Amino acid sequence: MNNITNQNELTPAFEIINAQGKSPLLIACDHAANLIPPSLLNLGLDAQYWQQHIAYDIGARQVALRLSEFFDAPLLLAKYSRLLIDLNRHLDDPSLIPEISDGIVIPANNNLSAEQRKHRINHYFQPYHQQYQRLATAQIAQHSRPIILALHSFTPMMNGVARPWEVGVLWNQDAVLAKQLMKNLAEVSDFNIGDNQPYHAAKPLGYAQSIYSKARGIELVMLEIRQDLIANDSQQNNIAQLIGKAIANILNQPLNQPSPA
Repeated sequence: MNNITNQNELTPAFEIINAQGKSPLLIACDHAANLIPPSLLNLGLDAQYWQQHIAYDIGARQVALRLSEFFDAPLLLAKYSRLLIDLNRHLDDPSLIPEISDGIVIPANNNLSAEQRKHRINHYFQPYHQQYQRLATAQIAQHSRPIILALHSFTPMMNGVARPWEVGVLWNQDAVLAKQLMKNLAEVSDFNIGDNQPYHAAKPLGYAQSIYSKARGIELVMLEIRQDLIANDSQQNNIAQLIGKAIANILNQPLNQPSPA
């Protein structure tokens, strides 16, 4: 079960949409997919778990694709499940390769050897973030105010407690951008908006928040969307339009929605 995947089985660790997009906005979706290399046999989990939040951020990919189209923005999408390796964790974080997620034991992640752990880092984590860095560097070179939108989704309930927020704006160093986004979201919607909720990025939370920041020439904000609001195509389109309006004001550019077919 813990055999290292053969190289010829590998799908690239990332997918890039609209790499030559002209917008100063770069969109990244670290938990966009629930793919697992075939040789790892679904990490020993039953099929039901691969459609749940422990495997990926439900609805986030679809919203990210719409926003990329609206703004002509480059988009970086993860191709593998967060259960294989979590691209939004530091390498020394115990949850980088989770042995348990939301109370569910991940059999193939227990008792990994140093070689197996290194393989996942080298073939999935590093290629994704190398590409992330390339895209961020290109945005810095081309735009006066480049911005990263790290897009995620979250569950309505956690540990039996309802989460009242509909969207959450997570930030660490880039307070100006976060406050602008929260203000604009409040103006275009009636969302219950969480300021560093349902997670607190000032700790900081996650890899991207600390690696890509204004200190390195690019601002970053993480946007969390509650999953019950983006469960189907209509909801995903509606939320993308509202978020798009809020972001358009920051970018000082129109929301270029495609004409209906």
